[in-house]
Amino acid sequence: MFDTLLTDSLGTIAYFTLSAVILLVGFIILDLLTPGRLHELVFVDHKPNAGMLAAAQQVALGIIIVSAILHSSDDLLTGLAETAFYAVIALVLQCVALVVVELLVPGRFRDLVADPRLRSGTVVVSVTLVVIAAINAASMS
Repeated sequence: MFDTLLTDSLGTIAYFTLSAVILLVGFIILDLLTPGRLHELVFVDHKPNAGMLAAAQQVALGIIIVSAILHSSDDLLTGLAETAFYAVIALVLQCVALVVVELLVPGRFRDLVADPRLRSGTVVVSVTLVVIAAINAASMS
């Protein structure tokens, strides 16, 4: 019993660590795709559009991570590799979605990130990121 508890605890710590890294990488990638320093726009300047977009990114990645963990192998190393693989797919799809939005939406969506007022375009893009993640999560086998 103690061996199982120890093994399960190590697996929990490993998945938590991997998940934290994925969330951090996702934030860094979003920072690179948006103007300004995203962490400053969110945590120092308190820009609502930056906060909404960053929050949606984290929720979207969280959906992917949870689904990837639930669908992963019972073997810890294989499960961690599968989770990381699906996270990379999710990050790529979110980047593509942001680029497509930038190309299709009139005006420059990226200019909204630093806007002091919450804008409807940011809400739509944020929800789109979460929907893309839900579809991605549902399509995992």
